[in-house]
Amino acid sequence: MTTHRARPPFPAVSRRLVALVVLVAGLAASASTDAMTLFRAGFDPLAAAPAVTVLRDDRVATIEMDYAAENAWGQWWTMDGSGQDPAGFLVTWWPDTPAATTEAAAPRSKAEASDGCLAEHGGTAGTPSPTVRWMVTGNRRVQLQPLVNDMPYQVRVERIDALGAITSLPRVVRFDGGDGTRVQALRDTLTSFDDFNLPMGAPDETRWNNATVTSTDPRFNLFFINDQYHAHTLQGTRVDNTGDRSQTSQRYRKPLRIEQGVRRRIVFDMDSPLSPRSVWYLDLNPVATDVTGHADFFDSAGAIGLPAGMLRLRAQFQTFSVSLIGMDGASRPIASVDMEAVGRQAVSNVRRAFDVRVGTDGIAVSIDGREVIDASFAPDVFAAGDYEALWVGFGYNTPKDANPYYLLHWDNFGFDGPVVEPRRVHNYVTRLAGTDYQKAHRGSGTFPTFDIAIPDDLRPVTAGATAQAWLVFTYQMGDYSSFQLASGDHVAMNGAATFTLPPRVNNSMPLVPDLLAWHVPSTVRVKVADLVAGMPSPFLIGTNRFRFFAENTGLLNVHLEVFYPPGSAPAYTPPAQIHDQPMHADLPRLGPPARFERIGDTTVGARHLIGADPAERIGVSGSVPVTVVTGNRSYADWAPQLLVVPVASTEVWSTGGTTGITRVEVFLRPQGSTGGPGQRVLLIETARDVPAPQGRYTRTFDSRPFADGDYELFVRAVTPSGLYSHPSYGNEAELWNAAELSGAYYPIPIRIDN
Repeated sequence: MTTHRARPPFPAVSRRLVALVVLVAGLAASASTDAMTLFRAGFDPLAAAPAVTVLRDDRVATIEMDYAAENAWGQWWTMDGSGQDPAGFLVTWWPDTPAATTEAAAPRSKAEASDGCLAEHGGTAGTPSPTVRWMVTGNRRVQLQPLVNDMPYQVRVERIDALGAITSLPRVVRFDGGDGTRVQALRDTLTSFDDFNLPMGAPDETRWNNATVTSTDPRFNLFFINDQYHAHTLQGTRVDNTGDRSQTSQRYRKPLRIEQGVRRRIVFDMDSPLSPRSVWYLDLNPVATDVTGHADFFDSAGAIGLPAGMLRLRAQFQTFSVSLIGMDGASRPIASVDMEAVGRQAVSNVRRAFDVRVGTDGIAVSIDGREVIDASFAPDVFAAGDYEALWVGFGYNTPKDANPYYLLHWDNFGFDGPVVEPRRVHNYVTRLAGTDYQKAHRGSGTFPTFDIAIPDDLRPVTAGATAQAWLVFTYQMGDYSSFQLASGDHVAMNGAATFTLPPRVNNSMPLVPDLLAWHVPSTVRVKVADLVAGMPSPFLIGTNRFRFFAENTGLLNVHLEVFYPPGSAPAYTPPAQIHDQPMHADLPRLGPPARFERIGDTTVGARHLIGADPAERIGVSGSVPVTVVTGNRSYADWAPQLLVVPVASTEVWSTGGTTGITRVEVFLRPQGSTGGPGQRVLLIETARDVPAPQGRYTRTFDSRPFADGDYELFVRAVTPSGLYSHPSYGNEAELWNAAELSGAYYPIPIRIDN
């Protein structure tokens, strides 16, 4: 391994590090970096290089750093507060070409990616960059993406401390970029498969349908592909109407056939939501549904919902589980596994390969090639039949996690078996993101209109071919009134043809009426036309208007699906070419978390927070230690020195990574004053070589220059772009809108008494 030490790709490169570069370069010809002990200027020891493993896959490489995969629990960061504690890694990578290698040795101006998975600096969004890209991370597993398959790259990994100083020799590994072998084999052997290798923007609407529910925050209903060739579901809960259980759901348009005596194969690459109130489901539903009514957060035995007769795969934090929902709508847990305990630890924005074999009798699941579940359904069975796959990002009042929204990362979904549905689907919608929810109520004369833009001639192009056009929508109450349909309730298309509104779907057997609770969403379908080549069409080329006349119901997810026999589909304009496609970068940025852990001898707790008794002030006199934590959280109050891995951070959960911290500031202002955070009384510079990913810092606050009285202390961290941190005391998302969290003033009351 080379001992050449390139200068870090951050502009604030210290002179002591430049001296180290020269020293390492001079010794390169005569010694191995693993065998020597080197020192920075000032005689600070530089540790041995990290242990690094590179795992290649299609357009991506997973990097493991000082990582004990089989014993990952407890590989936390121990921080005494000095800032000189180990805090993570600087990961730098570039194509192994002369131009890129030269650039890797040069300082770079700082930049932040803004197209999803916001963990990287440098490079050019949307293209495999010939320049250097880099990230800082407090996690021990990360993924480098996008990479060109079979193209030489180099990756350099160095440890960094909480002050942003590089503390180890570099480990430089050459590797051949991405490896498309596994994914190509999946393409070749699976009946239906999507690798999401599309340009940044919307996924393929002929394969996927996106939907939401009334309790999903409309800002955080996104399904998109960024410049890294994988899919994202973004999800967050609103709690100002009728519920606290939100969904952003993607229905795959091709059914999967389960047959007696056959184990069907299903594959997907997925990370796991690590915020406590966030989960994902992969449901196999015997009926077509855009969202699930079986929205029980805990999925405990006996939990009821619709559809009935489905299979559910579920992940929350480190737990992956399988449940079977009987035809009575009741859930029965089949098996679960702690992924961390079996050497398959879940890490934000690091996808693992799931391989499922399921039949009528049981299920086996492997993660990254290791079987983690092999379970029988007995005494129950999973009925033979055709099933539709539904991905669900599900949140249970996520603001209680101080988490306005979270991001799921997934890729390479497919299954084997016969081609059940050969028809091609063209989909036209009212919008791509947000919500189209409206209320229909005869008593108030409210009969909402939904406009669907159709710029295409929908008639099939093959003589004799007939296409079917279906209007699909969701019933769900957005208030506390009861769902009601009455005789004559209908939908009118373009002011002419009318169609009876169907009842909600309840597929339980024998029928369990209570499963249709007033708040449960239900997907229904209305056939509105048969379209024949050469015959008149009821659809306009342009805006098509659907007006709903109903006794009392909420309506959302209104869209038109047109099914074409093979080879008969006309030209198609995807919705992303018609409607605005909000992207991850359009969302409010939250910044890293920051909080006071301790002031003087007092641990900051519930009695000191906004909304608590204002008389609960922390007494301060003379010079006192103040401890702040930013970018992560401690394992427990009784072990505050242990910062957890995987990193627990709303910034990481909502963006996929961190852009790092350049400084931490503490401000003081008199109680009752306004206009800014006050006087800065502490400054901690945390970007000596690169921005630190996280830190726990103890510094001394001298209260003697200030008059006795009541004051407020406030801490914030700052990123390389100048984005402020958000408070992380636990109730901040209930106090501020997501767009207001970055830099929100969250004071801790103190009383100076000298």
